[in-house]
Amino acid sequence: MMTPQDTAKPRPTIILVHGATLNGRMWDPVRRHLEPAYDVLTVDLPGHGSRTDRYTLEGARKVVAEAARSVAPGPVILAGDSLGAYSAMAAAGAIPKDQLKGLVLGGATFQFVGPSVIPYVLKGALLGVLATVFGDQKLSDKLMPKALIGEFKLGPADAKAIMDAKIRSSAFGDAVQALRGIDFRAILAAIPQPTLLVNGEGDTVNVRQEQGFLDVARDGRTHRFACKHGVSLWQPKEFAGLINTFARQVLREPAAARAAAP
Repeated sequence: MMTPQDTAKPRPTIILVHGATLNGRMWDPVRRHLEPAYDVLTVDLPGHGSRTDRYTLEGARKVVAEAARSVAPGPVILAGDSLGAYSAMAAAGAIPKDQLKGLVLGGATFQFVGPSVIPYVLKGALLGVLATVFGDQKLSDKLMPKALIGEFKLGPADAKAIMDAKIRSSAFGDAVQALRGIDFRAILAAIPQPTLLVNGEGDTVNVRQEQGFLDVARDGRTHRFACKHGVSLWQPKEFAGLINTFARQVLREPAAARAAAP
């Protein structure tokens, strides 16, 4: 005999995908403000956290898609920031269309092509050398408290949780090389689900190319925060609020209403 529990719809899951060098614990300040109606999964991308493999876009695609499969057939929403957002875009096509309900993409409207990529390549090379000389752990102990607590204003407990889960400065160069030359506008254009593009006003390289991504998105919308790159770290409560609102829209609104939403 079938019980009400057997026939209940599976709960929606929000899958959170972290930025370069970080890990799933970077989402702690965001997830505490997500509505309890949603289950939450975080992943560690290849080359990050406790993983010993190197970051590749295909590897990231598999990690995110596997997270979605782990909760199938329940509906999922992907939310990523920076490298996590590019990884989410790449993974969208590997998730069944009727399972993936939408994407929230922070700081991912920059195409890694041409001379504008050079500063990222140089930063990756420098971090790679420093990580080789000092080790990832010592390098993160030196640099990350100033960034996480001094710049992003995270609480000491959140900063410690991120650092304890391992910062991989050496992964930055691999991430840049993996994104370099990829046409993410074409990837976004092939995604039929609603997409929210989020940038900080001070993130000039992403803001400059944002319209090009919005133009190709099949069901796209944008939001800006008064901050720089890394919107989910600068304004975690507000970023969680965006995810909550977006999730309500894409999970409950008819398709025609979603398409008309600002």
